[in-house]
Amino acid sequence: MSKKRVLFEKMHGAGNDFILIDNRNQNFIPDTVNIQNLANRHTGIGFDQLLLILDSDVADCDAAYRFFNPDGSEAEQCGNGQRCISRYLYDKNPNKNQFNVSGLAGIIGSQINDDGSVTINMGGIRSIDEQIILKQTCFQVDFGNPHLIHIVDDTDTSNLNDLKLKFTKKHTNGINFEIAEILDDKSIKLRVYERGTGETQACGSGACATVAALQYAKKLTDKVKVILPGGTLMVEYNHNDNNLYLTGPTAYVFNGEFLI
Repeated sequence: MSKKRVLFEKMHGAGNDFILIDNRNQNFIPDTVNIQNLANRHTGIGFDQLLLILDSDVADCDAAYRFFNPDGSEAEQCGNGQRCISRYLYDKNPNKNQFNVSGLAGIIGSQINDDGSVTINMGGIRSIDEQIILKQTCFQVDFGNPHLIHIVDDTDTSNLNDLKLKFTKKHTNGINFEIAEILDDKSIKLRVYERGTGETQACGSGACATVAALQYAKKLTDKVKVILPGGTLMVEYNHNDNNLYLTGPTAYVFNGEFLI
């Protein structure tokens, strides 16, 4: 049986890396084996998540999105992935700088800024639950996808993997785990262990969930700089619409094709 060629873009947002497949003019089937093979950084392409763009059946949407983790599981949301999708759509249509895309997390609006950064309207937090785990205060946040936030004194010296295992034992279906270091009321350092992926260089939804939790705890102002291993993102809470806005850089790494 002959194999078919699939075109892709390799992109990243603050070090959070993706392959983007525009499926509107090709037919890539995202089955678990294909995704796991592509995700292998030694024998495949390697990525934190696979971004799949499709035609949207929602009125006034430019496209639809699906996100897949390296283990083949599907993710509801990915802030940095959303920003890369917006950059890709803009490069295909540079006369337009605002886009709407539809998917599991709902309709996501974005804007390409004059400095080349991309701002995503990530929507509102569904719930924040303050919990005591191992005698320490944590925050469980539902942001369309689940997050558990733990405050530490120093993110650099903390063992993220060990803390994730200890604090997320009851979450048998998996949860995104964040450790946050509060620098002041306008900036934090953050490391994220993403469900189905592992530690990533940056996580947009994790940045938003963490900022929202710490704003809820009255520890942060409305606009916060989030410093991650791969770069810096800005998260801003808008009182007018009760939504969180995520701003940061995007970049192309390379493009290519694979046979499947």
